[in-house]
Amino acid sequence: MIRSAIFIVLAIFVILAGCSNEPEKITSNKNPSESEQNNEPKENNSNNQNQNPSESEQDNEPEENNSNNQNPSDSMQSKPQIVLTDEQILMKPPGSLSGSNYDESNVQEALDQLPADLTADQYMEELLLLLAEDYRPYVSTFIDFESEITVDNERPNLKIKLPTSRKQHISILLDASGSMREQINGKSKMDSAKEAIQSFGDKLPKNAEISVRVYGHKGSGSQEDYSLSCSSTEEIFHGQGEQTDLIKTALQDVEPAGWTPIANALESVKQDIDPETTDSVVYVVSDGIETCGGDPVQIAKELHQSQVKTVVNIIGFDVDNEGQKLLRQVAASGGGEFTSIDNDEALKNYLNKAYDKLRGEWTLWKEKGTGEANIQKETKQGTLNKARETMQGLANKENSNLLAALKYLETQKEDLPRNDLFQKINERKNFAWNYAGETGKRLYDEVTENGKKVYDDIKDEGNKNIDDLTNK
Repeated sequence: MIRSAIFIVLAIFVILAGCSNEPEKITSNKNPSESEQNNEPKENNSNNQNQNPSESEQDNEPEENNSNNQNPSDSMQSKPQIVLTDEQILMKPPGSLSGSNYDESNVQEALDQLPADLTADQYMEELLLLLAEDYRPYVSTFIDFESEITVDNERPNLKIKLPTSRKQHISILLDASGSMREQINGKSKMDSAKEAIQSFGDKLPKNAEISVRVYGHKGSGSQEDYSLSCSSTEEIFHGQGEQTDLIKTALQDVEPAGWTPIANALESVKQDIDPETTDSVVYVVSDGIETCGGDPVQIAKELHQSQVKTVVNIIGFDVDNEGQKLLRQVAASGGGEFTSIDNDEALKNYLNKAYDKLRGEWTLWKEKGTGEANIQKETKQGTLNKARETMQGLANKENSNLLAALKYLETQKEDLPRNDLFQKINERKNFAWNYAGETGKRLYDEVTENGKKVYDDIKDEGNKNIDDLTNK
């Protein structure tokens, strides 16, 4: 009886153990329909008319692609296809056997490892993982390329962001002290100075900023008027070079009067110069030295070293030797020159030479600016041509390697989608080739157009100022 009971217990245990060794896929967590479907042969699944097409395609994928057992339709819904730009496609990393790593035997060995049932798209993907060339440096050149041409004559380097025009200021300081009423060859120094300044003003650039300032024009040369006269300096004209009639009008009422406050006049001229001025020149017309106790040497130095670098020229009108010595010091500290004039004709000649110098400066400015515009344009064009040609050369090389791989696959894979794959290989070449050609040409044309515009603008501005000076 006991033996019978033991036998029954052992029998039950064996039965239970046998049940526990059933395949793991049959579990209490799956409904019967799921269990039956999983137990059907795979060939029946491929013929099931009710099967989702995407599921059928998934069954045909290489086995390693199905390791996550995820429903393909669910995957497509959760991961929508991302459309890449041309640059994103071409910026992908190169293939492992591309460029200097290319070796035909290694490529063939890698191709032998590919499954036999891949689609044309899948083959193309695998081929690019092996043989895609590295277009990234050249695509980056196109993406980051700046087609603008900007020129600054003050800083002649190739990577520039500078203005293309000058803002010029010319200051004329006229001594109106009492000694200017003295005559030379029957004409007062003051009248000769006025005529010379008027003639000089007629030849200045029309767009140059001009100021005329007088000093020592109040009071008299007496000790009683010392303070009044030494503090007297006044800007009587401020405008453009084309307003020559106004300069003449402003000078008409100026008469010789008192002392000679040159330092005060130079100090005051600072406020006449616009802070945005690029070129500033001061012409001081005087017949004598400082008589008001100021230090014109120091003030001229400060002007020359200021933010708007200013050149101070002294025109000594019938000045004695001691006076010339002192005025030369003023000019030297102001970065300019001293010229001694002993008659009105010499004064006019000096100012005419100054006009010729201005015209020469505009000529040099134009030549330097247009030359730099051409250098920038040609440098940028060369960069684009190199990137385009190199990238198109890589596209040819990549295409040749891909076609060689296709030829090898034809000998190894019976069901190779040869025509579709051939088409995709050529589409890849055309895509990379055309991107380089079209993008390079577009940027090249922009550089050409921008370079021509900057060149023409500089040339036109220079010629206009030269013509203005020539025709006066």
